[in-house]
Formats: sequence, C-alpha cells, structure tokens
Amino acid sequence: MRRLMLALAVALTARASLAQTKIGYVDVQRAVQEVEEGKAARSRLKSELDQKRANLDQKRANLEKMKADYDKQAPVLSEDAKRKKQEDLQKAFIEAQNEAGQMQEELSGKEQEAMQNISKRLLAVVAEISDKENFSFVLDKAALLYAPAASDVTNEVVRRYNERFGSGPAGKAPDKTKPPEKKPGKK
Repeated sequence: MRRLMLALAVALTARASLAQTKIGYVDVQRAVQEVEEGKAARSRLKSELDQKRANLDQKRANLEKMKADYDKQAPVLSEDAKRKKQEDLQKAFIEAQNEAGQMQEELSGKEQEAMQNISKRLLAVVAEISDKENFSFVLDKAALLYAPAASDVTNEVVRRYNERFGSGPAGKAPDKTKPPEKKPGKK
C-alpha cells in the first residue's frame, strides 16, 4: 500500500511538473530565409556569384580559343613551339581551376559569416520570446518529429527580428537616429 501511495505521489508530481513545462519550436531554416537581413545577404551573395561566374565563363572561353588555336597551328609548329604552347595551355587551365576553387571558397566563407551573424541575432530574439512567453524550452523544428502548430513561434521570431535588426548588413545594427514615424490619428 505504501509503495502504491509513493508511486501515485511521484506520478502526480511529474504530471504537475509537465503541466508547467511550456515548449516551443522555431523553423530556423525558414526563419533565416524569411528575415529581411537573410534575404539581403542571399541577394548580395547571388549577385557576387553571378559576376564571378561570368568572369570564369570568359576565362573558359579564352581557354577554349587557345586550345582551338593550338590545334590549328600544331601541324606546322616546331617541337619546341608545340611544347611551349602546351605548357601555356596547361598553365592557363590550372590557373582557371585554382581561381574557380578560390571563388567557391571565398563565397562559402562569406555565406557562412553572414549566416553566423544572423544565427546569433536569431538566438537573441528567441531568448527574448522565450522569456516573454515563459517557454521552458525552444527547439529547432529540424530536431522534432512532431509538434503542434500552436507551439511554432517562427513567425513571431521573424517579425521581431525584422523589427529589431531590419535589413542592414549582417553585423551592423540599423540606424536608430531617425525618430519613429507617427501614425495618423494617434498622438
């Protein structure tokens, strides 16, 4: 009998503890895509990527032209001239490959830096919401198998992030020297 009472007391305590636990979740991937700063960073990176791709395409076209010229001239060139042209082609090809690798590495680094800054700010916003809404835990949706839609605070995180940080470049707070706009009819 005593064991039954103890088990019942433990079960009731655990149930009361769970009733006080409030859990929310954020779709972090969606939030990063929807915040204004994330959109601006993606746009900026895409523009830079397009520019660098155009540059690489030009170099590739130049390499193809060099190769075509070599193929046309090869039958009439001396062995020394052929070797020199082949070395030039190989050198240009290796240079283009190295440049492509550096471009990829540079853009990956810039993307990672922008996402780190946005992620830090997202965590601060999630902490604010968690405190205000009395959440015991806020999880990333990617780690969940199931959660009710009512526990999703992603929209609130995006809204507050945009209010607080705007669309300024990552790492810089928006200019707060402008006075807030007054809405008509309100004093």
